[in-house]
Amino acid sequence: MLLVAPDEASLPQRAELEATLKELATTAGLGFEVSPVLTPANLTPGLKLVVVLPPDPGLAGLTEAAPDTQFLAIGVPGLTPGANLSLISPGGFPADQMGFLAGYLAAVVTPEWRVGMVGVSDTEPGVQTRQGFLNGVEFFCGLCQQTYTPFYTYPMYVELPAAANPTEWQAAADVLVDKAVRTAFIAPGAGDEALLAYLAGAGVQLIGTSSPPPEAQDQWIASITPDIISPLIAIWPELLAGNGGLSRPASLTIGDINPELFSSGRQRLVEKMVESIASGVIDTGINQTPVSP
Repeated sequence: MLLVAPDEASLPQRAELEATLKELATTAGLGFEVSPVLTPANLTPGLKLVVVLPPDPGLAGLTEAAPDTQFLAIGVPGLTPGANLSLISPGGFPADQMGFLAGYLAAVVTPEWRVGMVGVSDTEPGVQTRQGFLNGVEFFCGLCQQTYTPFYTYPMYVELPAAANPTEWQAAADVLVDKAVRTAFIAPGAGDEALLAYLAGAGVQLIGTSSPPPEAQDQWIASITPDIISPLIAIWPELLAGNGGLSRPASLTIGDINPELFSSGRQRLVEKMVESIASGVIDTGINQTPVSP
C-alpha cells in the first residue's frame, strides 16, 4: 500500500491517518510506504491500494493506467468515484461548518459569551469560517449581551491576510485581549504556535484546528478537525476486496479536550450539535466553501 502525502498537504489528522493506515496494512499483510508524489513509476505491479492526499496528482489518468489498483482520495475536490477510485470528503472540508461549530462551542463554555476569533481575511474559506463562527455563537446566545462590565459587542473577530507576519498577528490578538475576550477560536491558517502561546499567556482560552503546543496546553479547550479515520475504517474491507466507486463524507470531531475547561455536560451538548450539522438538521446559513487541507 502507498500513501501519497505531498509536503504541502497539511491535512488534519495526518499523523493519525498515517498510523492508522500502517496498522491496517500490517494487519492485512500488506507493505506500507509513504511518498510525497504519485507518478506512473510508483504504480508497480501488485500494488493493491493507493491513498492520496491533496492536491490531486492527476488521478483521472493514473486510475486508468492502473486498473487493478484501488485508489482512495481524501479531501481532494473535483473527483467522481470510479471502478477503482473511492473518495472521502470529496468536497473538501466545509469552512462554514467548522466555524459554526467553533462559535457554538465557544459560546457554550464562556461566561457572558465574551468570545472572539482570529481569522484569515483574503481567502473565501477564511471569510466563510468567520461568518460560520459568528452564526454559531449567535445560534446559542442570541443577542449575547453581558450583565457586567466591561460592555462590548460579542462575538468579535480580527482578520489579517494569510501572509501576515508574527508581529502583525500578535497586534491583532491584542485587540481581543484588550476587549476582554475570554475564549478565542484560531481559524485555519491564522497565526502560528507563537500566537497560540501569546494568547494563552494573556489568559485567553483557546479553540483550534490542530493539537495545541505545550505552551498553550493549559488554556486549550478543544480542537475541531474533520474525522477522516471513521469513514476510512468503514470502507476498508471494501477496498481490500477490490471494490471501488465508494464515497463517504467526513464529519467534524472534537479532540484534545481539556475537561477542566470543557465539562462532560457541555461536551454532550456540543456533540449533539456535531450530529445535527452532519445530518443536515442544522444549517449554518452559509453556502459551503471547503477548507483546503
